[in-house]
Amino acid sequence: MKSRNRLLWIKLHTYFSCFFLPIAILYIATGVLYLFDIEGGVDEQFEYSVSLPKGLPSNEQETLNIISPIVQPKEVSLPADFYLEDEWIGWYGYKRQVYLEPSQDKQSAILHVKEHDLWHQFLLIHKGHAGPLFWFSAIMLGASLLFSLISGLVVAFAVPKFRKISLQFTLLGFVFLVGAFSLGNY
Repeated sequence: MKSRNRLLWIKLHTYFSCFFLPIAILYIATGVLYLFDIEGGVDEQFEYSVSLPKGLPSNEQETLNIISPIVQPKEVSLPADFYLEDEWIGWYGYKRQVYLEPSQDKQSAILHVKEHDLWHQFLLIHKGHAGPLFWFSAIMLGASLLFSLISGLVVAFAVPKFRKISLQFTLLGFVFLVGAFSLGNY
């Protein structure tokens, strides 16, 4: 490989690495904390009793009509993700969670408003609950990481004294991956 091409690969490798380093640190830190069951919690929590004379709501607008007299949407901005399941009716986002917890008879419920603490917000960013911008940045981080690894390999193969050891470590990585996969718990 010509030195000009090699320099281009090194520059691209460097620029992508520098740009994505902050978000990579966020994802690494939150992933490690999650592995140790450090998930954060709730800064503030509010609960309100709600009567459901018509039963459980069947869509987002009905749910909004039920909670609006209690919690003004302007005071508590609702997260974008709405969920409607038997035991889960409400909105979920990385900053807060607003949901109805129905009673056994489905004629009443508890409205919960939970403000997530900073650690929990970081975890929810990691898990993809922070909206499209963070979702897109996670995809781009993955692409950048792949590019950085490939560009590092290209540069290593371009230098004759690193070629053999680079190939050996690449094969060792594949062997480790196959071994970890086959020895993993089901």
